[in-house]
Amino acid sequence: MKKISFLFIAMIAIVASTFAQKTNKLGYVNSSELISLMPEKAKADSAIEKYSAELDALGQQMYLEYQKKAMEAQSKSKDMSEEKLEILGKDLADLEKRITDFQQSAQGKIDAKTDKLYAPILQKINGAIKEIAKANSYTYIFDSAAGSILFADESDDILPLVKSFLKLPDPKPEPKQIPSSAKPK
Repeated sequence: MKKISFLFIAMIAIVASTFAQKTNKLGYVNSSELISLMPEKAKADSAIEKYSAELDALGQQMYLEYQKKAMEAQSKSKDMSEEKLEILGKDLADLEKRITDFQQSAQGKIDAKTDKLYAPILQKINGAIKEIAKANSYTYIFDSAAGSILFADESDDILPLVKSFLKLPDPKPEPKQIPSSAKPK
């Protein structure tokens, strides 16, 4: 009787310790590849490119204005008084500073526009990853594009699950099957 109760207690302890330990299920996804498959990406990239071109055109106008004033100042400098040359020099320096400030702010504006246009895409991806992680009992999902994974088992790559969840096409063409009648005998 003592042996049976000892075995029973030992089994309860083993079962309790098994339930107490939660196993971590790990998965990974390549976010760069996933983003490149999103149909919204092309539209966002096009809008960013257009916005960038508009800012570039404004910068070019400013630079042409600067060149025009600099050439004008150079050609008239012999006939100008020192006061007029000084004023013209300050005008050119101000215009140079405006051009430099514009170039720096333009990059910040492009970055802000990129963040704004990519935010819904990233939200959609993150939502899909969370749904898949919950549905498949993943404890952690890592981004393999960030290079933070030292080892990953291919069976835990959730990219196919996310692509299926988001109904994204597979960019890799399927290998063509050779009809059995065409195979060499």
